Amino acid sequence: MPAQTWVTLIVGVLAVAGVAFTVRQRTVADRRAQAWSRITWCLDHTTSANDDEAALGWDIYATVTDSPLITKTEEDVLVAVSDRAAARRALAQPPETEDTETQNEREDPR
Repeated sequence: MPAQTWVTLIVGVLAVAGVAFTVRQRTVADRRAQAWSRITWCLDHTTSANDDEAALGWDIYATVTDSPLITKTEEDVLVAVSDRAAARRALAQPPETEDTETQNEREDPR
């Protein structure tokens, strides 16, 4: 084979490899963006005043944060956010008081 054929073949292989790498990189970036979209949806729901909606947000949050697309730094940020949100939620809960008055001890309203 002449040298020109080898050069053309090598340039073609490098071009295909470059395109494949670009497509792979783009796919990973799109998946990471979708993962963050899901995580922000969950965080929005965890701060809801509706307890059922907040519980749903925390349940799904636990699932989506296990994604292999999330880096260690991002994982640390998510842990800090969830710890802070859980602490705020615990502080916002009204203290539970025990009702010590029984039905028999109440005065007759007649």
